[in-house]
Amino acid sequence: MAIDVSGLTTNALTGATTAKKNSELSTESFFRLLAAQLQNQDMSSPMDNSEMMTQMTQIAMMQAMDNFSTAMDDFAKVNTINYGTSMIGKKVLIATTDKDGNMVKKEGIVSRVDIYNGSPTLYLENDSTNGYPVSGIMSVYDKNVTDTNTDTDTNTDTDTNTDTDTDTDGTEKTGESK
Repeated sequence: MAIDVSGLTTNALTGATTAKKNSELSTESFFRLLAAQLQNQDMSSPMDNSEMMTQMTQIAMMQAMDNFSTAMDDFAKVNTINYGTSMIGKKVLIATTDKDGNMVKKEGIVSRVDIYNGSPTLYLENDSTNGYPVSGIMSVYDKNVTDTNTDTDTNTDTDTNTDTDTDTDGTEKTGESK
């Protein structure tokens, strides 16, 4: 009896179809194997009920972990999309690499964000041909604030020491004359 274990899954958020590794067992494949095992078991020594319940519990736990993993992946993609779209209208500093592999910094205001397969791509004003990934963002600025490094240190020394020693009792102090 041949059992087809294709292992293909489709992500509901992106619509992308991915293949699982050959070593991974899907829920559908597990149930196919269980059904084949029940059909082909030796009638003189059938499968123990506790063993079957253990296997069912394990597959339920595996399915729950797989669902949780998929949900976390989808949640991460949604967060990345939200972050990317929140950059529209903001001034950013983005790191990219040129054709020689050197890091190049681009600065500009994000004019639009394209989303393809769950990945946002940022486009800067006056540079609509080059898209940049959200992962390349190094800094985010308020576009209305300009960077002005002016030194406004005004140190003025206003030391006014005046000696106001006055003799009020009318007696002469040593070394002084009236």
